[in-house]
Amino acid sequence: MAKVQAAEFRLTIPSQTRYLNLVTGLAKRAAIVSGMDDATAAKVSIAVDEAVTNVILHAYKGDPGREVELDLRFTGLALEIHIWHSGEGIHRDQVVLPDPTEYVKHPRKGGLGLLLMSRFMDEVDFREDHGRCECLLVKKIS
Repeated sequence: MAKVQAAEFRLTIPSQTRYLNLVTGLAKRAAIVSGMDDATAAKVSIAVDEAVTNVILHAYKGDPGREVELDLRFTGLALEIHIWHSGEGIHRDQVVLPDPTEYVKHPRKGGLGLLLMSRFMDEVDFREDHGRCECLLVKKIS
C-alpha cells in the first residue's frame, strides 16, 4: 500500500466513554491508511484508547459535558495523533511508568495505560498551552 501524503483531519467528541469505539476505530483506520500493518494499527488504536480514556476519567473526572479533540496528521514519515482537552493536565515530570514485573506480582485495576502508550508508540509527550492540554502520540511509518 502506498503511503499517504501529508494531510490532517480533526474529530471532536463528548467526554463520554461510549464514543471510544468511534475514536479507536478511526485511529486504527488512519494507521492502516498511512501504511502500517494490521498489528501495528491495532497497537496505535490501543494507545489512543488509553489516552482518551485518561482524559475522560482523570482530566475531566468523568464530566460528560466536556469535549475531547483529536487531530490526526499524516506527515509522510509518521502518523501524529494530538489529543487536546481543557481539563487537569499531566506534566512530563509526573509521568512514572510502572514496572511490569511488579505489576504482575501485585495486580491492581488500572495503571498500565501510560506504559502501553509508551511501548506501542514511538513518541508520547504531554504539553500545556494557554489552558489547553495536549497528549501527543507519534507512530513512525516504516
